[in-house]
Amino acid sequence: MRVLNKKESVRGIALLAVMFALMVLLFVATAMWESAQFGWDENSLERQRFMARQLAESGVALAMHPKMKSGDPLLHQEYADGRRFDVYVGTEGGRILVNAIEDPVMADTVRELFILWGLDATKASIAVESLADWIDEDSEVKTSGAENDYYAARGFPNYPSNAPLVSIEQMLLVKGMDEVARQKPDWRSYFTIYGDGMIDVNQAPADLLEALFRSSGDAAQNLVATRKGSDGEMATLDDYVISDLNELVDLLGLGNGAMNRVEEWITLENSIKRIESRAVVGDLTLSLVVLIESGSGGDEKVASFEF
Repeated sequence: MRVLNKKESVRGIALLAVMFALMVLLFVATAMWESAQFGWDENSLERQRFMARQLAESGVALAMHPKMKSGDPLLHQEYADGRRFDVYVGTEGGRILVNAIEDPVMADTVRELFILWGLDATKASIAVESLADWIDEDSEVKTSGAENDYYAARGFPNYPSNAPLVSIEQMLLVKGMDEVARQKPDWRSYFTIYGDGMIDVNQAPADLLEALFRSSGDAAQNLVATRKGSDGEMATLDDYVISDLNELVDLLGLGNGAMNRVEEWITLENSIKRIESRAVVGDLTLSLVVLIESGSGGDEKVASFEF
């Protein structure tokens, strides 16, 4: 075996050092490129989000103009580069005020709605009565409800809050609501924590109308189809507005006295206006919701949030 002399050994070590240095430089360069790429992507996403929010705010501003009507074509705009926004104006009365669920009419309505969504009567009662137990101020457990003993045994000693819910997401902490969420993934769009709880018959979806009035499903669907007008679309200029409760009775095929049970909970126009402006920039969609209450002193913003 040939033995390297000192000069050859030094050259070999130097070559290894150069190769190692090149590997380090390659590693550093790769890391810098990946970091720069991430930064560029992150900045691009932030730019998209900024532009989307600007578009959404423009849509809200248009909708708040006193002469703007729901369904006006100006509320749906698209630009040459693909950016667009769509604004929908309605009321918060298309949703159930969850903090009113202690009322027997609202409790029965929500229970019936859960059953329409596919829960059996027992599971529907558990969710409804547990919501009521969460909200009420006492520690007395309703028949199918849940108070502190139930939550403490599962590692949540501070539940329930025994106070009004402060967000819709908080409902997921309540016993039985996990089953509701499994049956109806878009359940959140049926509830609110704002307003006086009056159900707007010109805004409520068909299944909520069916649950509230105990009407047939077909009658509730036909009422919603009537509201949409000839184009079959909500929030357009040809929408039909129910202006008389007697007309509502006829459209739903309700019997005499059917309104007595729910009349204190229904309205033809809820006092809280809901403006939802949805903006699209590239592959990013951003929705901005603004709730406004009109009063003698003018319009007052109740809440705003985006998702």
